[in-house]
Amino acid sequence: MTAARPATVSSEDQWQERGRRAAQAVAQVASAIVVGADPERAARVAVGIARAESATRRVALGDLVGDLGPLYAIAGGEDGFGLADCFREGRSLNEVAREAPDCPALFILPAGTPPIGARDMLTHVRWPRLVNGFAESGALLLLVAPLDAPGLETLAAATGGVVAVGVPAHRVRAFHVLASVDAPGATVPHLRPARGARPWRRVAVAIATVAGVLGWLVWSRRAPAPPLGAAARAAGLVTPTPSVLHPPAPPETQDALARAETVEVRTRVNPTDSLRAATFAVEVVAANTSAGANSFVRDGRDLPLPASTVAPVQSGVGTLWYRLIVGAWRSRDGADSLLAALRTRKVVEPGAGAVVRVPYAMLLVEGLDPSRAADAVGAWRTRGIPAYALLQDDGTARVFAGAFETPAQAASLAASLRDAGVTPLVAYRTGRSF
Repeated sequence: MTAARPATVSSEDQWQERGRRAAQAVAQVASAIVVGADPERAARVAVGIARAESATRRVALGDLVGDLGPLYAIAGGEDGFGLADCFREGRSLNEVAREAPDCPALFILPAGTPPIGARDMLTHVRWPRLVNGFAESGALLLLVAPLDAPGLETLAAATGGVVAVGVPAHRVRAFHVLASVDAPGATVPHLRPARGARPWRRVAVAIATVAGVLGWLVWSRRAPAPPLGAAARAAGLVTPTPSVLHPPAPPETQDALARAETVEVRTRVNPTDSLRAATFAVEVVAANTSAGANSFVRDGRDLPLPASTVAPVQSGVGTLWYRLIVGAWRSRDGADSLLAALRTRKVVEPGAGAVVRVPYAMLLVEGLDPSRAADAVGAWRTRGIPAYALLQDDGTARVFAGAFETPAQAASLAASLRDAGVTPLVAYRTGRSF
């Protein structure tokens, strides 16, 4: 009789497990950078650390390398805006954060528009304020960065230290090393941060006091809180302070933004639907007026535009853009096919349009008889709400409005619903067009 062989563990899983074991090294800090000779391995170690720490506090895991597959496998975002856009264009951090479907305490911060990891990003004056915001809220900011990135020493000095993955000791001598992770099977030295070794904390606290409470209470511990703004309620988060994360909105958009910041939006009403969300769609166009976005619906009238909706989304500089979103699919194939058809029929120009991940929407009606869906959608649209219906697995229909990458993006549409006398409800988009 032959004895059963023990189950093998892939090298990728081993690196992630190494990260879990190294998590104790970052348990007492609010921020850390994971660096490695191999960025993919460093990313897997970071995922292990992030998942372990997310059991006790909220964690934001950011990509300062670009195209780190292990991060995007968790929550997507490789084609979306990210950290580079936050620092260069003033986009809100709430706007780019992607919640892990299987872990509500873990968020992915995509890299964003290249170049990534450049000196201007890594030495930005906002880093100490962000780090201090995480410290005050008891959360963890974990970044994966290139070992040879210009300005890395400046960024590392503003954090709790680095986790070195497969890196010789002499190459990280300039950093405060929290842990060194070698090939699976080796031990992880745990170095406690020396008390008083980082005087930048006192400076960061002073800056944060002057700037006000940071929006990065996004990852604060779950606890009862007073009424918050729309973006905060939509995600269960706190809205970023405009003076810290992006410049003030232009005068012509102030009224709309003020309404969006004060409307109350309940948290996601169907969290168990996250794994079956109709995430993929096609963004046909983004216009600076609702009429401009809707004009494309008329132009494409000879080609079916299933589940079309206009999603108003605030940019980081305060401008309101209206995104025409079409379709709802669980896999990317359907969205790719529709985009190709739109280009072939010249509804959009070659190279225009994009497949997007938009798992969230405003839920208007559920449990509806499908035969009544068209009438319900029409009634909502006469009220100025960009409604559409999706057929559910149980044979009923749900009516949604808008389609968003993050719950926070729904704030402007939530304000419109409030004005229409409707309680705004953020939900995962589920179902298919019919």
